[in-house]
Amino acid sequence: MSLYVLRWFTTKNERTKTYKFFSANIQDKSEISGRFSPGAYERALSGSLITNLEEISDPRVRRIVEYEYYQRNRYLHHLEMEEESLAKKIPSWFNDGIRRVEVKLIETQRIMTAKERGGDAYVRTVQKFSNELVEEISKLSKESAEISTSLDSTYPNRLMQKLRQGEVDSYDTLNQALTKLDERRKLLNATGLIESRSGNDVLQINSSDLSLFNPLKLYIDDSNKKLAPYDTMTEKISLFKAILNKRFKHKDVEINKTTGFVFRSRVQKNRAGNYEIIPPSKLSSGEQHELVMFYELIFNSKKGDTILIDEPELSLHISWQNQFIKDLRDVTSMNNVSVVIATHSPDIIAENWDLRVELKGVE
Repeated sequence: MSLYVLRWFTTKNERTKTYKFFSANIQDKSEISGRFSPGAYERALSGSLITNLEEISDPRVRRIVEYEYYQRNRYLHHLEMEEESLAKKIPSWFNDGIRRVEVKLIETQRIMTAKERGGDAYVRTVQKFSNELVEEISKLSKESAEISTSLDSTYPNRLMQKLRQGEVDSYDTLNQALTKLDERRKLLNATGLIESRSGNDVLQINSSDLSLFNPLKLYIDDSNKKLAPYDTMTEKISLFKAILNKRFKHKDVEINKTTGFVFRSRVQKNRAGNYEIIPPSKLSSGEQHELVMFYELIFNSKKGDTILIDEPELSLHISWQNQFIKDLRDVTSMNNVSVVIATHSPDIIAENWDLRVELKGVE
C-alpha cells in the first residue's frame, strides 16, 4: 500500500506543486523542502487516507508523518497564541468598525468578467453591466406601478375629502408645483427611466380656475409619489452620463430601460437621418475601462463602502487621467464611499499630491 500526503512547496525551478509521499521512494527527511500548508495536512492526515499510524508498515514513512503531525500542531498552536495576543492589543471599537466596513476591489482585468461567479465562461463587462442596469430599472418600474395602483384605487375618496375640507393653495404655488413636476418628468425621460410625451406646454392656472385647485394639488402629490422610486437612480445615471459623455469622443452614452447602454454617434447618421447606434464591441479599451470603473463606483457601491482601484490609468488618455480624481470627488460626494487607488501614473494624481502616500520597499 502506498501513502499519499499532500503538501505545497516551492523549488527554484517550479513555483508550486503537490508533493506526494510514497513508501517506496522516501529515503530521507532532507528530501522534503519548503513550508507545509496546515490546510493540506488537515485534509490529508485527518481524512480517509490514514486512520491509524500503526497501519503504516514502513518505519521511515511513519517517522515522517509523525514529524509532520508535530509541526502542524505546533504551527496551529502558534497561530492561536498570535491571535490571542493581537486580540488583546486591538481596541474593541476598531474591531467593531472593521466588521461594518465592506471592501470592494476594482481589478486591472475589468473589461472581461465571469458570466457567473465561479464559472469558466466570460463576457464583456460592459454588456454584463448593461443587463444589470435593465434589471434594476425593471425593479423600480414595478415599485412605481405598485404605488400607482394603490394611489389610483383611493383617489376618489381622497379627492372628496379634500374638496370637503375646502383648503386650497394659491395659484402661484400650484403653477410652481406643476412646473417642477414637468421638469422632473423631463429629467427622468432624459435618463431613460420613463417615456413621456414631448412638446406639450406645461399647464398653468389662474384665479378663475378655483374649482381645479384641489384636484390638481392631489394630482401633483400623487405624481411625485409615483416617481419617487426613481430618485436615487436618476441621480446616479445623471452623474454617470455626465462623466462619460465629456470623455467619449464623437459618441454619447444613453440609457434605455429595455436595452441598457446605448452608444450613439454624434457625427454619423443613418438613412433615416438619425445618429447611428454604435455597438458596445466598437468601444475602445480606454472607453470600456472608464465605463466599467465608474459603473462600479456609482451603481455597485453603497454608503460607507471602501473601494480599492488597481491601476485606474490603464488605457486611459492623459487628459482623462488628469480628470480622474475630480470625478471621484463627485462620486464620493454623492454616495459617501472611500476610495483607495494604487497607481504608477503621476497624471492620475494630477494636482492632488496632498492625497499621495508613497509605498516604499523593504529596507
